[in-house]
Amino acid sequence: PFADISEYSHFPEDSEVLFMIGSIFRLNNIDRNDDQIWIIKMTLCNDDEHDLKQVLMYMKQQIENEETNLRTLGKLLWKMGKFDLAEKYFNRLLQELPSSDPLLSSLYEDLGELASQTGDYDMSVQWHQKFLAIRNKNQLTVNPTIKKTNNSIGKSLIFNHIDINTKWKQHGITIAGGNGQGNQLNQLHWPTGIYVDDDHQTIYIADWMNDRIVEWKYGAKQGQVVAGGNGKGNRSDQLNYPIALIVDKKNDSLIICDRGNRRVVQWSRQNGRNGEAIISDIECWGLTMDKNGDLYISDTENSEVRRWKQGDAKGELVAGGNGHGNHLNQISFPTSIFVDEDYSIYVSDYWNYRVMKWMKGAKEGIVAAGNGKGNSLSHLCYSNGVIADHLGNLYVADSDNNRIMRWCEGSDEYSIIVDGNRKGDQQYLFHSPKGLSFDVQGNLYVVDEGNHRIQKFEIDLDEIC
Repeated sequence: PFADISEYSHFPEDSEVLFMIGSIFRLNNIDRNDDQIWIIKMTLCNDDEHDLKQVLMYMKQQIENEETNLRTLGKLLWKMGKFDLAEKYFNRLLQELPSSDPLLSSLYEDLGELASQTGDYDMSVQWHQKFLAIRNKNQLTVNPTIKKTNNSIGKSLIFNHIDINTKWKQHGITIAGGNGQGNQLNQLHWPTGIYVDDDHQTIYIADWMNDRIVEWKYGAKQGQVVAGGNGKGNRSDQLNYPIALIVDKKNDSLIICDRGNRRVVQWSRQNGRNGEAIISDIECWGLTMDKNGDLYISDTENSEVRRWKQGDAKGELVAGGNGHGNHLNQISFPTSIFVDEDYSIYVSDYWNYRVMKWMKGAKEGIVAAGNGKGNSLSHLCYSNGVIADHLGNLYVADSDNNRIMRWCEGSDEYSIIVDGNRKGDQQYLFHSPKGLSFDVQGNLYVVDEGNHRIQKFEIDLDEIC
């Protein structure tokens, strides 16, 4: 990946060569000779360098998408924990961009998130104000009647107040259910999925055995049925073991994995009495949506994850699809899924006791968490809920070990952030935790399935440095 340019150089005796953009070198050593000249010896890396393989894959994808620039390099340095260098590259790009460049708003947002990560909250607010000013201006320019359709900025800010040093109080607060197994409005029966809607101070719960979706306002003593609740069945007003859900804010509706009916249904939040099947004949378990509004669904029957764009009849395969197995191009019974801002898919690979990360366009995944079945810090025992933050750190509901785990990307650091200790129904214990979510304050919400309740774990401010 280089060319000999000696004949074009003013110093032909120096044997100059020109390397391609994106070439990566391994630094071997640095010496200074007797003439006080520094000599730097490097080795050109190839695609098979084990410790650089993920970085190279990422850069190749960026090049294919024509997105490689100083921002790409800055984000890579950020993920590596080189915050000062990342800031320098972001600022350098900022100086080069014209005032009308569409990348400017994203760069302001990056700088705001980075400042928050390093604890410079005043500067973070300034950068985010610039980002919002551009975004609001663009919204007014493009469409004066445009509505706010998501709260991605809020979620992004949450994660920037969460880092590897963040701790949560270990004594949970029951904010839904907790009144025993049942079908009353103050009860749940084996809840599984959860969605926290900060805009409306509401939690939506997939109440699995009650065949309903329950809306629970913050601080409420009981919930309200907003989908299903008319007995088990396949009518348009019924659900059959609903296991996961999300809110589609653009269409003001719920999208529900109606597992027992092998379908995905859309249910209006405006007094919707009936749902509409939007995907049929699928053994769905997990679902999520990316920033473009594309829908991702895990299929346990075919051990795959597919992405549906609006109007798609079948969906595009984005993970698995090579039969049940434990090879890197396989998953076995995918449950919860999560998609990050780079369109990487995180999959709870249930029967393989691991979480897999499939980067956009990849033909195989990377083991992001788990090292076989067990209860040590590096093992999982039936993973379920999964969330990744903006730095790639992973939060996993380790169901049979009754704990919530965190894996730090690029390191061997594993930690228990909420320890259920052992199976039980006390406020500090779990009985098979399933779904996970965060609110805008960074508080953690856990579906405590076997205890028929939703637990909230607040950030421990006394532990913040």
